[in-house]
Amino acid sequence: MQTTPANDFPYFRKLWRSITAALFAAAFAPLILIGGSMYYYAVSAQKEQTVTALSREVYLHQKAIDSFLKERILDLKSMAETSDLWELIQPGALQKVFNALQPGANQTLYTDLGIIDQDGRHVAYVGPYDLISRNYKNTDWFPAVMASDAYISDLFGGFRNVPHFIVAVKTRQNDRDWIMRATIKAEYFNRMLFEAFGTKGDEVMLVNRRGDYQWIPHRQDLMMTPSGLEIPGHFDGYRIAPNGSKLTVMAWLDNVPWLCVVRMDRRAIFAPLNRQRNVGIFVFILGAILIGLTILLTTNYLVQRLEDKRSKINLMSQHLRQANRMTLSLHLYEGFFRQMNDCLANIGSAAEWIGQINREGGRHDEIRRDIEASLVQIHGEIKRSQKTLQELSHFSRTEDPIVRRVDVNAMLEELVDLFRREFYFKAVGLNKDFENDLPWVRCEPQLLRQVFQNLMVNALEAVGKNGEIHLKTRTQGAMIQITVADTGRGVPPDLAETLFDPLVSHQPGKLGLGLAICKDLLTKMGGDIRLLHNSGQGAAFTVDLPHA
Repeated sequence: MQTTPANDFPYFRKLWRSITAALFAAAFAPLILIGGSMYYYAVSAQKEQTVTALSREVYLHQKAIDSFLKERILDLKSMAETSDLWELIQPGALQKVFNALQPGANQTLYTDLGIIDQDGRHVAYVGPYDLISRNYKNTDWFPAVMASDAYISDLFGGFRNVPHFIVAVKTRQNDRDWIMRATIKAEYFNRMLFEAFGTKGDEVMLVNRRGDYQWIPHRQDLMMTPSGLEIPGHFDGYRIAPNGSKLTVMAWLDNVPWLCVVRMDRRAIFAPLNRQRNVGIFVFILGAILIGLTILLTTNYLVQRLEDKRSKINLMSQHLRQANRMTLSLHLYEGFFRQMNDCLANIGSAAEWIGQINREGGRHDEIRRDIEASLVQIHGEIKRSQKTLQELSHFSRTEDPIVRRVDVNAMLEELVDLFRREFYFKAVGLNKDFENDLPWVRCEPQLLRQVFQNLMVNALEAVGKNGEIHLKTRTQGAMIQITVADTGRGVPPDLAETLFDPLVSHQPGKLGLGLAICKDLLTKMGGDIRLLHNSGQGAAFTVDLPHA
């Protein structure tokens, strides 16, 4: 146990930590909840927008390629269905059709154009190669064209061993099947795709069902080589597949079994989202710093104010305890002064007796014996006066606030001796029932003495004259119980619940601070005080203290 000094700033530190933690929780829990919800919503919306943008990008790529290939099929169908094949095989006729199919005078879309009969033989050909004698019946694409009305092949080397792909349509005239086949010029197709997609920053490629490249910008050397992609089965719409730092979006073309693949850099895609996240984190950190500083400064200011108030309360409490000690002194001073008065009266009587003997004269031996007896009485009264003054000085002296072991029985014996004059002049009987070998307690002796003095004074005032006071000490587990009982008038029932509150007293003219101060001091020592019983035959107060 230790007393609380006047400047005990850390007293409210635990309260400060609790309040600060509660304010931080109250401030940041909604902030994190709301901010997290908004961020989650923003991320979800941003991702949804990104997926929508990606799907639209793939859709545009897919439709652009499909539209180009569909136009090539329509061109050939239109020529095949509106032209007489027998006329087309005449010298120079196919050249006119070939020229008409080109998109412009300075642009070459088709490398060559040929008419093939149902036996796979070239019956007419326009182009830079000598293919009129070639038979295509055993090629991969010929049976596919014969099985359908239109066909677009994968990229292949063919007889020329040059990467190219063909567009072919079948028509029936004169009870025979005929095929009009055109080779798409790879440079034109690559330039068209590159102009459409190659400058957008996306990695766009076309692969066939086997996973071979059909087109990839800037990498003509990779044509018809394995792409390394895992080719899924045919599906409608688009499909998104994460691939490391890339995001891959795929869609099948409608007119040819090619897979349009668009790869995009995740960092580029989610750059706006990352910027939004970074701004959110910065705002959150800045807000957290401002909120934290506000909470810390506010709570610290309030706690400092509380500490200042507590210091003033402690100072006032010290003054009240000092005033209580002065009040206790008044009860003892009367006995002290009465005894001093008796001592002085006895000294005066002895001195007067010596003078009378001296005046009357008489035998020398008798006078000497009387004077010696008077002197002995004078010396005894002087010693009594000195002892009384020493007790008064010891009672009034303020001790240093040092915690040490205290023998409660010895302290009570000392107080009984101090109050013996009060017991004598008021004819109050004292009954002591002290436990032998009572454990010691650790406390400030001055404060514990003040508690017992208050109880003794209250008991003396309660019994008046011709009463009794009982003192009892016992050990109860880890506590020591000290009981001070009297045979006075007791405590009014309406005051029993508030007896230990300040300014509560059942005696007229009293401030009612004694028991409140006792309660406060014992609480600081780790003890307690309570009204044990209260009746018309008196009151009993029990003090509980932890023993050392």
